Amino acid sequence: MHLFNNIEFEIISAIKNAKSSLKIAVTWFTNHEIFNEVLAKLENPEFKVDLIVLNDRINNKREGLNFQKLIDSNGNFYFSSNENMVHHKICIIDNSILITGSYNWTYYAENRNWENVVFIEEKEVVDGYIAEFDKIINHHQKVETVEKEQKTGAVISSNDYLHTDYTLQAKIQEKKGNDLAVAKIYTEILKINSKQKEIVKARNEIVKKYNNETFKVSPFEIGILFKNGYTAVIPAYENLPFTAKKVGLTTTDNAKSLRVTIQKNDYIPRTIKQFSLSNLKPSPKGTQKIEHTLTLEQNGILTINCLELNGYGRTKTEKVDIKNWLQHRV
Repeated sequence: MHLFNNIEFEIISAIKNAKSSLKIAVTWFTNHEIFNEVLAKLENPEFKVDLIVLNDRINNKREGLNFQKLIDSNGNFYFSSNENMVHHKICIIDNSILITGSYNWTYYAENRNWENVVFIEEKEVVDGYIAEFDKIINHHQKVETVEKEQKTGAVISSNDYLHTDYTLQAKIQEKKGNDLAVAKIYTEILKINSKQKEIVKARNEIVKKYNNETFKVSPFEIGILFKNGYTAVIPAYENLPFTAKKVGLTTTDNAKSLRVTIQKNDYIPRTIKQFSLSNLKPSPKGTQKIEHTLTLEQNGILTINCLELNGYGRTKTEKVDIKNWLQHRV
């Protein structure tokens, strides 16, 4: 069977009918609808899934697919690299049906490109692709923790692809009425290009809808900037009130003070509060030192509680009115 249209529908239908296994190698995979069908198959503990995709920002985008969930559901997951890219578009179902062609499993491919796939059941052909797939897997290391392995860098062409794929994903969520999902995707688009006034306006209108007189959801992500990098604490558009904790480590030996930096991680990140904790007990580098508890209330007040661990038990509390940070300060 040759297909040039409705490819997503036919792939999903084939996956639904799979009985025992899926072997998937696609360069780019961003389509949540297809991915959810793959995850659904893993609800059967006897079902086997092997998936390999390229390790780049397109596959590892925020609001992208939760490859860690596939791993945690006993699926086998692999990354290929730009230096030795797996450029195949292969899906082998139950070791008896082959789907191949030009089609990456992305919104970009489904909604923008001229694409094709073929369904092949000829045993000799399928067996040849199985042998090729097994050879690929044998040359790659299985990923256990996606976060440790994933790469999020992008070249200009990748940014162009990301922008279009995000835009198409947003349109699908908009049709479903998932406006907070649309706002999340718009935020990621604006990280690529923050000067898109129409998207800024549309995103802000969604936020305003939920945060008029009181705050129903967090209007942006809030996190902590540690010396070894940024860590999210309160997700964007989470129902309020919301409380979360993160623990910070000492980054130098025997430090007696630590600086705390709280950021809004929007499409233009900004520091919204910075303060220091002093008179701490000196500890070796890498010691769990400060437990940060962030609470965002429906009145828009962010409370930051800091508790010293493995020391004297020093505490400090700071508050921020996030209403003052709803508009970007450029």
